[in-house]
Amino acid sequence: MPRADKYMAGLFPPNAPKTVVRAKALSPFEAASLSAALQADAADLYYSGWVSFLDALNGIRAGFYTWATTKLYYSVFYTFRASLALDDTCTFHVSRPHYIVTAKSGQLPASCAEPGTHKAVLKTFLHRNPNHILMSQQIELKDPVDWLMGKRESANYTDAKFSEPDSRTELQYIAAEGIRRTLAAYLADKTSLYVFDPDHAMVAYPLRALQLIGNQLSASGSTGGLTLEEQQFLRVSAKDDSGYLSMLVSEMKRLTLVS
Repeated sequence: MPRADKYMAGLFPPNAPKTVVRAKALSPFEAASLSAALQADAADLYYSGWVSFLDALNGIRAGFYTWATTKLYYSVFYTFRASLALDDTCTFHVSRPHYIVTAKSGQLPASCAEPGTHKAVLKTFLHRNPNHILMSQQIELKDPVDWLMGKRESANYTDAKFSEPDSRTELQYIAAEGIRRTLAAYLADKTSLYVFDPDHAMVAYPLRALQLIGNQLSASGSTGGLTLEEQQFLRVSAKDDSGYLSMLVSEMKRLTLVS
């Protein structure tokens, strides 16, 4: 559980009713403590976004497409949660109900209409960032977060049988063209052509999210703090059968995630 979630939950009894949680105004000290926790969480969550993305690529390379779809979804979840943290926005839960609060003195938690942490985070990002480039288009007539959740739920819950050894529909292109060539095309795309194309979005969307939220993280000065072992892990995970995926290593170096 992220530090900020723990901090907010710790301000209330375990089964505090909604009326009690929503009536709690943050004191200046509590707001400052929550903000510090959120900024520390942001770098950790962003790291988890990269680990999930690289794990997905290795899954594709090994032919585990169902797992890759799930991990690509998780990459976006962690990356969006990092962005919310950088904006001092905390999604937390007390018992089962979820809440949203901004780390400012006097702020009151608001109930989140979405059930579960995942929907709370993704929908909060959507509602708080309606003009963000990552929300600027739909994918197959759905908001990107709904499209991604649908792909993850199909892979994990709806489909009784995993697709392996066949690639899932959303991963057919990268499975056919290869990871190295496909990633190079996605990174070179300055028009978001691939990002919202259903044949490419499952990989292109989380990759662009990592880039854009990485820029936000860099601007905040919160990208440091990784151990040498974590930096090395990211580097060696960015590989295919031909060796290091230099375009990804360069991207992580740009964000000072690896040296």
